[in-house]
Amino acid sequence: MEIIPNVHQVPGLKGAGVYLLLGNNLALVDSGMPGSEETILAYLNGLGRGGEDLTRLIVTHNHLDHVGSLAALKQHTGAQVVAHRAEAPFVSGEEVAPLPQSGMMRLVFRLVAPLMPRAVPVGVDVTVQDGEHLDLLGGATVVHVPGHTPGSIALHFPSERLLICGDVIDHRGGRLGPPPKPFTADMDQAMASIRRLAELEFDVLCPGHGAPVIGGADKQVRTMLRNL
Repeated sequence: MEIIPNVHQVPGLKGAGVYLLLGNNLALVDSGMPGSEETILAYLNGLGRGGEDLTRLIVTHNHLDHVGSLAALKQHTGAQVVAHRAEAPFVSGEEVAPLPQSGMMRLVFRLVAPLMPRAVPVGVDVTVQDGEHLDLLGGATVVHVPGHTPGSIALHFPSERLLICGDVIDHRGGRLGPPPKPFTADMDQAMASIRRLAELEFDVLCPGHGAPVIGGADKQVRTMLRNL
């Protein structure tokens, strides 16, 4: 599904939204749940491109619904895995990601974790940090937005007036809001990250969950913040 020229959301996936960035350098932002790779590659083929055209697999953060098919896509495409340096140890499996702050949710996570599928760890080829420039579309700036996870990132495309925000801003039930508290490591930090994103200018918001917001998205985020 084309959102704006050269920016597509791959349809038919469970879990988080997966965004395909076209142009001279093809990149995929997040990878969906395990088993999503065939749908993603088929969509790419439908656009007349192949997996070998992908140059980067960008990770907004390490949660299963965002990195579930990362290893399979890496194997099929050979693309570089890109993540924030604070998130890289969790993506690679070198460290265990922190649990939410709530003691009750920590207990639930420990009970449920053995029953959940797990993402195959993948080495991170390129680590990025806040303010770094990526040559995607008309140019993207990496914005470090910790809170949901320590190394969460958003991508801001000033020339496209586009923000891809991962899970730092939620959009479910037609409403914008903060990330879900049960799955967020530090909600105070997440709120600070949202306030930072609200200072940017963007017409289109591509969240990790829910439909993209097209038209006046930055104003809607600022309104959401005032109403919290």
